[in-house]
Amino acid sequence: MILADTNIMIDYFQSRESELARKIDTMPIALCGVVRTEILHGARSEEEIDDYLKAFKTFDKVLTDDYDWEGTGFILQTLRSKGLNVPLSDALIAFTAMKYDIPLWTRDNHFKFIQGYFPELKLYKE
Repeated sequence: MILADTNIMIDYFQSRESELARKIDTMPIALCGVVRTEILHGARSEEEIDDYLKAFKTFDKVLTDDYDWEGTGFILQTLRSKGLNVPLSDALIAFTAMKYDIPLWTRDNHFKFIQGYFPELKLYKE
């Protein structure tokens, strides 16, 4: 299983006929709540929301709980103490990937910074 970041899923939804989409459709992809939330936030119509919700059902889910918020806070505090700031959503996605011990598929450089301090974060290489 691979946890897909929002930027990967945006590309997937923008072109369902692309090479990326074909690849995703053959892989065991998981989505976490933050990614689903960010995708829905970008929807431009009710129809698009419905399409996203239907598509979400085709992917595995990784769930969060109270423990994840504490772990995310630890990541954010550790990075801030080193002079690095990353969005809360990215820290939560990273923590989720580490918690489930699954690689994260992303094109966002924030995760390389996080991995520098948390080497247990595995990044999927395209």
